[in-house]
Amino acid sequence: MDRPASPAPHSDVRLLALIMESETEARIATADRLAEAGFEVLEAWSAQSALLQIERHPMLRLVVVDADLSGSGTRFALTCEIARNRPDLAVVALSAGPAPSEGELPEEVRFAAKPLSPALAREALAQLSA
Repeated sequence: MDRPASPAPHSDVRLLALIMESETEARIATADRLAEAGFEVLEAWSAQSALLQIERHPMLRLVVVDADLSGSGTRFALTCEIARNRPDLAVVALSAGPAPSEGELPEEVRFAAKPLSPALAREALAQLSA
């Protein structure tokens, strides 16, 4: 489902981000944080819907993934699949559980504890806008 978002400050072009979160309240809160930072935000509630959104939106720049998504195999399976298939994307894995072990995530994937902080959302926008 696409959600309209506020434009990035001092910019006519908003970077496109996808939040993949199975819990509705957490998905909405994360989407709101990304929108407040200046992203245009798409939402996905399952691994299948996330992969479909990624395929449909070649201009996508950031994917925030629920690392604890049940039914996706191992804990970081979807995150690793996205990083492997779309190395052009910035990927953040969010989790309410423990941090990943060394080597469990690709080097370019950022891990953060849930919920996504406004500071991390702004930092991602700044890095992708540079």
